Amino acid sequence: MLIAAAGTAAYAQNTVGTITEVSGTANVLRGGSNLAAAEHMPILLHDRLTTKQGSSVTIGLIDNSSLHLGENGILTIDDSMLVNGVGAPRQVGLLGGELHAVINGAMRGSSTTFEVHTPNAVGSVRGTDFKISYEGPH
Repeated sequence: MLIAAAGTAAYAQNTVGTITEVSGTANVLRGGSNLAAAEHMPILLHDRLTTKQGSSVTIGLIDNSSLHLGENGILTIDDSMLVNGVGAPRQVGLLGGELHAVINGAMRGSSTTFEVHTPNAVGSVRGTDFKISYEGPH
């Protein structure tokens, strides 16, 4: 019984959000498995989300904060933090496409920051509504 409880606690600590909307074709690469993104699917630390042409995916976070990945996007969940005891992404990687981040309420705290890393830039905020895009070499 103790082992099952420890496994559940570890899983909960690694959960950083939940998919709230999927349009078109989006996938989640998790530990070598490529999963079709679906509403209500938990997003875990180290997941890699991808979207195809004309597709998008939205991840709901604590306090109605959200991450919206547009078409032809690649987003990695690289680091997490606890906000009021709930997991949230602290650092994400944008390797393609456009990311619209809305950081509200508890994630705006003075001790928390949210970072978006692209291959050639880093953006860090304490709370805001912003868009960032990255288009790799052709």
